[in-house]
Amino acid sequence: MHRLTLVVTHQCNFDCDYCLQCHEDKAMSFETAKTAVDELQTRMLFEQTAASTVHLQGAVMAGVPAPTAPQNNSCRVDNQAQISFYGGEPLLQKDLIRQVVNYSYATIGQELGAKVLYEITTNGTLLDEDFIEFAKKRNILLALSHDGAAQDPVRHDRGGNPTREKVDEKLDLMLSHFPGTIIMMTVHPKYAGTVSESIRFFHEKGVRTVNITLAHGGRVDWTDECFEVLSSEMEKVEAMYEEWNRGEEQFRIVPFENKIRRFICQKDADNPTCHFGRKKVMVDVDGKYYPCNHFIGKEEFAAGDLASGIDVAKLRDLEARRIEPEDCKECAIRSRCHHTCACANHGHTGCLDKVSALQCEYEKLIIRLADKAASELIRPENTAFVERMYKE
Repeated sequence: MHRLTLVVTHQCNFDCDYCLQCHEDKAMSFETAKTAVDELQTRMLFEQTAASTVHLQGAVMAGVPAPTAPQNNSCRVDNQAQISFYGGEPLLQKDLIRQVVNYSYATIGQELGAKVLYEITTNGTLLDEDFIEFAKKRNILLALSHDGAAQDPVRHDRGGNPTREKVDEKLDLMLSHFPGTIIMMTVHPKYAGTVSESIRFFHEKGVRTVNITLAHGGRVDWTDECFEVLSSEMEKVEAMYEEWNRGEEQFRIVPFENKIRRFICQKDADNPTCHFGRKKVMVDVDGKYYPCNHFIGKEEFAAGDLASGIDVAKLRDLEARRIEPEDCKECAIRSRCHHTCACANHGHTGCLDKVSALQCEYEKLIIRLADKAASELIRPENTAFVERMYKE
């Protein structure tokens, strides 16, 4: 799948305690977004043309008469695209998002005949019925940033006011239209003790997928005591995960799911689809390319722009710096750990090839708990879970 992420604004109506972004009053123009979509369409069309040429050459060499007209569906390679909208708070740019979705649907979707998926992660406060209906019409996946029991102390609005009551209302609205709504939960070290309470709250609300990530960077301090609290909480979460994945019920904790599925599929944890350049690009408000949202605005990581194209030499240099840390080479679980994820490493340590002690211990914790859950849940009688884990 070809992936394009558009940073539609740097502005946000929240001021979260762990956020590392600089909330400037900058927004993407439609012309910039249109150029990015056009570039994506060009790359996809090039792939289709190349595949069709190879198919035609093979047919001629085999003595098969050449087709008299293009065979639209037989030669396509990777004929799917995903366009994600990122911020700041992306729904501050609702009108732009509508324009981009409608334009890409008409070009990539209808002219190219590709399947186009859309994705927005939002704090929810600007959602309304009108945009919900638009999202349903255009197949937009909406994910909600919500920290559960830690929402009010950690995620304030720009005036310092609590946000949970309003976000809970928006969660109800989203679930009424999109039962598969995904929760993106960030854990602040000061409130690590609220994790299991938060997961139980989401389950009771009817949520069925929660992604858990750790806050990092200079605004937070993960002490040994905070991590001990987190470990205890994640033990409770693992027990819930076992309980809520027996029989036909399904409840996804993304870190556990990823570890289990990748082990079953014998894939490295550092997913190759995360590599930037060929099939995944991120475009900032000014048209500059970046390898990941973590690097937005960091000039040393800019890799060209829409006007001049992707800087291939810069990408090669960045990829050359994304190497396996020496400390990890002898580790028994290295293939199951995100130790070569450059953005995670840089976020925690400031270096592309250095893993923080926090990240190392967290990976060990998640792998251990995921394996414990799998040993209990992967059983012949537990068909729903087994089928989900082994699904291609």
